[in-house]
Amino acid sequence: RFPGQAHPVRHRDGAQEYLYLGEVFPTVRVPATLKDFSAADSWEAWTCLEPGADPASPRFVRDADGRVLFGWHRNAQPADIALQQKWVADGQLRPEEACYVPLDVDSGKPVLLHRGSVAWNEYRKKWIVIACQQGGTSMLGEIWYAEAPALTGPWRRAKKIVTHDQYSFYNPVHHPLFDQDGGRVIYFEGTYTTTFSGNPTPTPRYDYNQIMYRLDLDDRRLESAR
Repeated sequence: RFPGQAHPVRHRDGAQEYLYLGEVFPTVRVPATLKDFSAADSWEAWTCLEPGADPASPRFVRDADGRVLFGWHRNAQPADIALQQKWVADGQLRPEEACYVPLDVDSGKPVLLHRGSVAWNEYRKKWIVIACQQGGTSMLGEIWYAEAPALTGPWRRAKKIVTHDQYSFYNPVHHPLFDQDGGRVIYFEGTYTTTFSGNPTPTPRYDYNQIMYRLDLDDRRLESAR
């Protein structure tokens, strides 16, 4: 349970305000104070693992009816998107039991998201994610949109919104500060670079630079991601 490399989300759960962090989707949280941030025992993990369970041979927390239960715990390892997708692929977890297994709405295949940001969108009344794909048709150059009713999901569907021809566009982040029309139009930026792409010809003046995109959430092509 540690901060990792993530864009934090500040959100209140009941009377307590937390910082949520994770590889795209939140897998750890801590009360939003400097004292708690600095204390290892203040961090909680979003997980369905039993205390002490090895993710390689998972034992899941279940209710009396056998349903897998996710929750915030201080005595078990976080269950991130890569782990949940592996458990589903290995038949250890059913897709409907997972909360971080978004499927490509066009192909029906799982999408392993790498870096990105999650934010509340007032227009959609949903949490939305803008994230980069691990791999894909260009190395770290494919950007996806998804939405969910809660910060922890379930995140079920994802739609590719940006693609780059043998070029990388990594670590995208949505900037709610720039939202327009009540959140109908959003802005996100990322790092545009040849570094991971294998492309021998960098774009003059723009390589390893930040590029901003604008996205209209009313675009009919996003309907399938809802």
